[in-house]
Amino acid sequence: MTDIPAHLPHRYPFLLVDRVLEREPGVRVVAEKLVTIGEPYLQGHFEGRPLVPGVLLLEMLAQAGGFLEAEPLNGAAIFLAGVQDARFKGPALPGDRLRLEVRSEGAFAGMMKVRGTVSCEGRDLCTAALLVKRL
Repeated sequence: MTDIPAHLPHRYPFLLVDRVLEREPGVRVVAEKLVTIGEPYLQGHFEGRPLVPGVLLLEMLAQAGGFLEAEPLNGAAIFLAGVQDARFKGPALPGDRLRLEVRSEGAFAGMMKVRGTVSCEGRDLCTAALLVKRL
């Protein structure tokens, strides 16, 4: 649906958005990440029971927030500038198809505030408000 490399500066192994399912620029984005056993961060987190680190769930939401921009970033950097009200409600495991939903809550001082949820099969795994800055 959307040209991911044009919208995000991230590349493997740190590109954490696989598909954009729905997109209303400036309003709302729904994206997806399929967690596979081959993900580099799962190799040591944790032995015998791999799970996605919570901080990477937040990064997934921040990357999905990059698609709120009306135009592709075309290599411009964006970064996670702040985290508020993060809640972790369940683990993300290999084989999970994660739904990343973010909504814009406004922009100020060169930053965009987004509120997002990572879910899997109707279960919320993580919710947070994030500040994302474009350089």
